[in-house]
Amino acid sequence: MKKYRSAFAMAILVCFVGTVSANCGSCGDKAAGAKQCSTEQCNDDCDGCPISKAMAALPKLTYTVGGKVGCCEESAKAMATAAGTHMHFVVGDKEFDGKNDALVALADATEKFVNDFSTPHECSVSGKTSIAGASLSCSVTAAKMAKVAQTAMKQVSMTYKVGEESCHCPVEAGKLAKKSGEKQQFVVGKAATCCPVEARINLAKAKYVAAVEALAKAQPKAEKASASNDS
Repeated sequence: MKKYRSAFAMAILVCFVGTVSANCGSCGDKAAGAKQCSTEQCNDDCDGCPISKAMAALPKLTYTVGGKVGCCEESAKAMATAAGTHMHFVVGDKEFDGKNDALVALADATEKFVNDFSTPHECSVSGKTSIAGASLSCSVTAAKMAKVAQTAMKQVSMTYKVGEESCHCPVEAGKLAKKSGEKQQFVVGKAATCCPVEARINLAKAKYVAAVEALAKAQPKAEKASASNDS
């Protein structure tokens, strides 16, 4: 039992460091001197924010104009207008002419990323189990980490808003929208949109944030339990 708890603490640390180490090419770390933060007090002003760094690992929608790639849609539009050409939308290694197709691809990729992040995958060659960015020798530890992440993700859900009325059922929301003539909004946390595809992306991201936060908060608890049992 001591060995499992110690392995769990170390695995969460490895997972957390591995997850947040990724960085977007044009959206780098905060400037030196920024204040430090924790998952409980995380914002855009802190240095090494675990949430913002973890978000950088998610699939991205980028824009390309004449072979030049950027992450700002407005800049890409201006560049395309100046060059007398049009911009393309890129998700992973796939390029699209239309934004709608690109958003569907981004939703698919984001949902897959988040599902893979929280699901243990055993390699038949190495015998190791990967979970949340970590490659572990112990499947028991991997299962514990998966449970932490998945439990947190289950707490995140989508609600629906039509005018001033809110509900948890998409069918009921559809009926309310038809009856009132108001647009149906998909709400995840503080994010609200009328686009069902964007809502899928918001939900997947919110689940991912919940999983990252849960794993980060579980780390000191696991380390404390491990130290207590080793003493």
